[in-house]
Amino acid sequence: MAQGISLANNLLANQAQFYLDQNQSSLQHVVSQLSSGLRIVTAADDPSGLAIAINLQTQVDAFDQAVQNVQNANNAAQVADGALQTTTDILQRIRSLAVEAASDINSQSNRANLQAEVSQLLLEVNRISQNVQFNGQNLLDGSHAGFQPEQNAYLTITANTALATNANQPEVNGVNYGFLVACAVGVGGNTGFNTTVGGVQGFGGTGTVDGTIELQVVNTGVSIAVQETFINSATGQICVSSTLYGGFGNPSGGPSTIQDFDNVQITLGAVTTADVGTTSYIKISQNVAALTNPDNPAFSFQSGANEGDVIQVGIEATNTQTLRISNINLAISSANNPSLGAEDAIGQIDIALQNLLNQRAQLGAVIVRLNEDAQNDNIAAVNLQASESSIRDLNVGQATTQFTRLQVLVQVGTSVLAQSNLNEQTVLGLFR
Repeated sequence: MAQGISLANNLLANQAQFYLDQNQSSLQHVVSQLSSGLRIVTAADDPSGLAIAINLQTQVDAFDQAVQNVQNANNAAQVADGALQTTTDILQRIRSLAVEAASDINSQSNRANLQAEVSQLLLEVNRISQNVQFNGQNLLDGSHAGFQPEQNAYLTITANTALATNANQPEVNGVNYGFLVACAVGVGGNTGFNTTVGGVQGFGGTGTVDGTIELQVVNTGVSIAVQETFINSATGQICVSSTLYGGFGNPSGGPSTIQDFDNVQITLGAVTTADVGTTSYIKISQNVAALTNPDNPAFSFQSGANEGDVIQVGIEATNTQTLRISNINLAISSANNPSLGAEDAIGQIDIALQNLLNQRAQLGAVIVRLNEDAQNDNIAAVNLQASESSIRDLNVGQATTQFTRLQVLVQVGTSVLAQSNLNEQTVLGLFR
């Protein structure tokens, strides 16, 4: 319905003002979007979208920090592994000294001089274990050992001798009687060998301990026999069997079996005069019980974005006591073997090196796992960031077009409002 001219209300101006205000408000909103680069600037722009976007961004930030945590773990691992490399070098040097001392060309005075260097190197192993830190956290003193699994006792025939009669001796049930040590097993099976049942140490105890059994073919003047000697690696104590064993070897003749020292049962081959002076060695590694270490928890690295998304790394102590080399003594000798201590040291260092290398391998494997976790975190962060961007970020091209359109509308609206205000003046023409 057509409306006449009204002096009380400027309806045209009111209408122009209404649309101008709307366009001005829209323009202001577009300006804030273009200035921030965001489609959702306030919660009022898209309440649910903002909530989803904030949650996604929280996850992205958490994943980014988890990646940094893994990098810090990597740095700590590099420090620990560098120290373990030095310890490895020290053990290799001690082993070389033990090999040198094992030669009878050296006198006991020479061995004492070699032992002096060994003693200093052992002190350095302990110093490294106690002092290596990362950001104030001790790495190798066992304060972050965590759970350590049980290590079963085991034995290794480190040196054996093919006997002069070996060509005539059959292998029966896997036992080769042509060698001085035809067979060696832990008494009572694996469980008994690991703990305390079965044979004896030779020193009054029953538990299997670190040590070396030496078997030597001797001529007693009456017969050819095998002399057994045992050295305890921890104490250096030497025990010589009071019994000399004959090596019958042939199963039909009744093989000779030794069951004297450290819960080890040894079946001998057939020895003759031609074998006098030959020697074999058996190295025994004791059982090490599992350690729960409740007061020394493993390192926990938060490698993911959510609660409980952690990876634990236990680094056991690497001092001379835990490596079981604290009492190595190259100068220990027996009546028949002046280098028995050195021979035992070679085997004991081999065990320590194996344990040390196992620890380094475990540490490296966990770091590989952490790096894979970090890679997964990076991928997740990128994908979540893309999702957050699609919800919250502004389509700049579209917003620029909207900005230009609204600019034009505001300018036109302003001009129209000005003209609408002039329209009321036409009433004066009626009075002319």
